[in-house]
Amino acid sequence: MEMIKPRKGTHLHTFFLRYLFFLCLSIILLGALLIGLFMFAFSATIILPANYAETQITLAKDRIATSSEVTDDMIPDLVDYAVISNKGEFLSGTLTEKEASHAWRLKEKGETKSNVRFYAFVEREQEVCILRYGLAPEYRSPVMRKYLPNPQLTALLLFIIGVIVQATVLAVHFGRRLKRKMLGLQEAIEKIQHQNLDFHIKPSGIREIDDIALSFEQMKEALNTSLTQQWQAERARREQISALAHDLKTPLTIIRGNAELLLDTVQDEVQKEYNTYILKNTLEIEKFTKQLMNISNMEQSVGGVKTTVELASFIQQLEQQMKALALEKNLEVSVEKDKLPDAFMIEEELFYRALLNLIVNAIEHTPHNSKVTLFVQGEADIIHFTVMDSGAGFSSQDLKRATKQFYRGDPSRNAADHHGMGLYIAESIIQKHGGTLTLANDSITGGGKVIITIATS
Repeated sequence: MEMIKPRKGTHLHTFFLRYLFFLCLSIILLGALLIGLFMFAFSATIILPANYAETQITLAKDRIATSSEVTDDMIPDLVDYAVISNKGEFLSGTLTEKEASHAWRLKEKGETKSNVRFYAFVEREQEVCILRYGLAPEYRSPVMRKYLPNPQLTALLLFIIGVIVQATVLAVHFGRRLKRKMLGLQEAIEKIQHQNLDFHIKPSGIREIDDIALSFEQMKEALNTSLTQQWQAERARREQISALAHDLKTPLTIIRGNAELLLDTVQDEVQKEYNTYILKNTLEIEKFTKQLMNISNMEQSVGGVKTTVELASFIQQLEQQMKALALEKNLEVSVEKDKLPDAFMIEEELFYRALLNLIVNAIEHTPHNSKVTLFVQGEADIIHFTVMDSGAGFSSQDLKRATKQFYRGDPSRNAADHHGMGLYIAESIIQKHGGTLTLANDSITGGGKVIITIATS
């Protein structure tokens, strides 16, 4: 893919100026369209001009002045009227008496306008006809006048609605364009989240976004270098531990063999005691070395193949192993099951080893003639494995650090041959399966409780 190069492309403010330009252009076109529509409406007499009523009054004045009686059909459209006697008494018309009285006072003052209303006065023999009208465009259709705002307000509303629609459409369009240009950054972030550093970001054409993309590329290279160095150092550490543990096996075997041979020779009590110490601690070192090799092999494994394992059979194997381990301390073994699925996907050997570590740990910390419990519960698409002992429980420090490598914790809880790797190995295996391991203390017995949560597939 094409690598990002700095300082090329359009500025981000230019991108937004384009949006502003298109918005202004669309507003101008909208205004021109509305003007054209209104000009057509005037030419087709859908909308009457502002002076329409005034013109019609001029044409109708003579007829109103000379007729024996003023009737509604004499009054032009868009005009209200009132007939008042020369003494100011209301006689007839579409104006109310109050409106007619107000118009009469204007006549007496010689005025023809009040607010936005205009008045014309037609003198008759014994009365005056007052005509009230407005100087504003109006719809010719009475239905339109009744249900629609006046043409000026209609034009304003159409303009506002049109601007909002145009701004929204353009904002969505430019937003999508900007999102497409930032898609490379989004993909890069997702790949980094999934620890995939094998990517390149295509140029977006916007300088500021490409500058950020360049920073991502530089960060990716630095992170890739750092991770490679870390991986190499970790691999070297594991190889050194594995080699050291392997090299220890030969001298330890020789020491143990000679110690066992010495037991067959004639020794006094002190010599036998010393010989027993040598043999016992040699066995402990061999056990510790074996655990180191197991950890190193497990960490170096890329990941085995998961298989579908029948859950009932798997739990039965664990139960048999628990009973065998519990015989020495005469422990009661309890296995409880609830809502279990038929099968689940695991690396069987590894997962079995993790659970066995927890069971061994629980048995070690359970007093003689007590109880160890394994509770397996299904829930939706996950399974909980809970191992509980009847010992003193985890200390606050244990709850925080018991899964750390070589952590031995409180001596009062741990056995003499405890090397601080059982929970570490178990958690490492569970994490390889995408699950979690949680330490807690049982609220009823006070003993330690370890919970494994793993998906069924």
